[in-house]
Amino acid sequence: MTDAVDDRDAEPQRHVGYLTRRAQQRHMAAWTRIASTEISSVQYTILVVLDRLGEASQRVLCDEADLDRSTIADLVARMERKGLIARQRDPGDARRNTVTLTDAGRGERLRLRPLVEQVQEALMASMSEEDRRALRAGLHGLLD
Repeated sequence: MTDAVDDRDAEPQRHVGYLTRRAQQRHMAAWTRIASTEISSVQYTILVVLDRLGEASQRVLCDEADLDRSTIADLVARMERKGLIARQRDPGDARRNTVTLTDAGRGERLRLRPLVEQVQEALMASMSEEDRRALRAGLHGLLD
């Protein structure tokens, strides 16, 4: 009699990098199917941060959304072209841009909020509440 091998213990399935990549692929598929094909989950994060802060420099957005400066510059430019945010020079520091939500951006944030919850539910539908809490705790621990 041979012992059955659990595929989850074999390579690459046992590696955290592989699992997080696959989870991100599932997230992106669910996001596109449920939430939006026009606004990415990262753009939604920017909308949420600006809704919370009211106004922020691009540097603060980098820190709050945990993005690098080149990524935030590209995101801000695209979101500004879509009319979701407004960018202006800081009157106190000409080297600094400040960013705010437009009415359209606030509307998109509000429209997407329940859809984001649906994405989360779709991703974790097969998990118990205990497993959901453990997953969130484990990911926070990994990122701390």
